Amino acid sequence: MKVTQKANCKNSPKNQTVADFVHALLTGDETFGNEKYDAGIESVGLPPLENVKEITIDSAISHGKEAACLCTYNLNEKTHHIGFFLEFTTHKATALASIVVTSH
Repeated sequence: MKVTQKANCKNSPKNQTVADFVHALLTGDETFGNEKYDAGIESVGLPPLENVKEITIDSAISHGKEAACLCTYNLNEKTHHIGFFLEFTTHKATALASIVVTSH
């Protein structure tokens, strides 16, 4: 599955960290993902994505210890969304305390 980033995070290192982590979740990059999240990326409940060819990271935002990321993909001629809500352990965004994933 191809993951592309539409979100422009070049002016915010923390927002780029959010986008990078979501990219790691979506592609199964355990090295990067598990470095940031002690529970491990395999513990994050993603919707079934087996037949998805491409996902776009539309936005990645952060404020303080909280962050969110919105992704879209097409499946069966319908557009679907995945929302990631992240809480960092500190304001520096070096590690994640919790992750909530929603999909529609």
